[in-house]
Amino acid sequence: MANSSNNATSGSIMGQIVNGILKKFRTNNSGSEKLSYWTVKYLKHLPQGPLQHIGWKSGRIWFTKSWELLHSFDEIITKEIYRFKAASQAPFIIDCGANIGLSVLYFQRLYPQARIMAFEPDTHNIELLTKNVHDNQLTGTEIFREAVWTHTGSITFESTGGQGSRIKENAKGTITVPCRRLADLLQQPVDFLKIDIEGAEYPVILDCAPYLHNVRCLFLEYHGQIGKSHELTHMLEILKESGFEYYIKEAADNVAHPFIPGDCGREYEQQLNIFARRIS
Repeated sequence: MANSSNNATSGSIMGQIVNGILKKFRTNNSGSEKLSYWTVKYLKHLPQGPLQHIGWKSGRIWFTKSWELLHSFDEIITKEIYRFKAASQAPFIIDCGANIGLSVLYFQRLYPQARIMAFEPDTHNIELLTKNVHDNQLTGTEIFREAVWTHTGSITFESTGGQGSRIKENAKGTITVPCRRLADLLQQPVDFLKIDIEGAEYPVILDCAPYLHNVRCLFLEYHGQIGKSHELTHMLEILKESGFEYYIKEAADNVAHPFIPGDCGREYEQQLNIFARRIS
């Protein structure tokens, strides 16, 4: 009896181990979209720079930086950080900082009838964004090669060809790009507003404050310095005064020792994801 029991226990353990190993190699069939083990392995070994693609649904996702793709896919597609409940099947979405387009791929899969305005000023990124929108037949998405800002016209911009591209005034190595005043677009109902503009969010939110009451859901990625925490406080006050409740998650842990000034090693010490939804 003892041997039989031990053999059964041993078989059960081995079965769990085998199932655990096989699970890594299976394509994910759960509700959330997850890249397969083999796709992740493939992406991790790709050179960074050449134009590449992976198949997704009935189309393809084009990219040049596989590590950025892995991070963004996990955050946007798998974890669904932009998931929201719209009042209709055709919500109006403004995507500021659309990058290569994973966000619009997600939005139009969530709401196929959505109308999306996607803003991306980086020349390299917008080429990939355009390919991804066209390749996946996102007919509800309109692309704008513009930065969102506090006025309409032009602005100096640091173009990195990746997720770090940003508005940067009076700096060497910048280019001039068209810009659009975001506040002008908010004088109408907006179901979802995404703002991920690498440090330009504070002046933009200040300019948009009188019109934020027209926005139902707002995602804001905050980039800031510990010494300028008043900017974060001010933005949160604006959200509250505009009728939002909010939830904050850390987007990146950039400071290992917060009590030691200058211990970051990065331009932005604080990176926070702010999820705001209208309650009044």
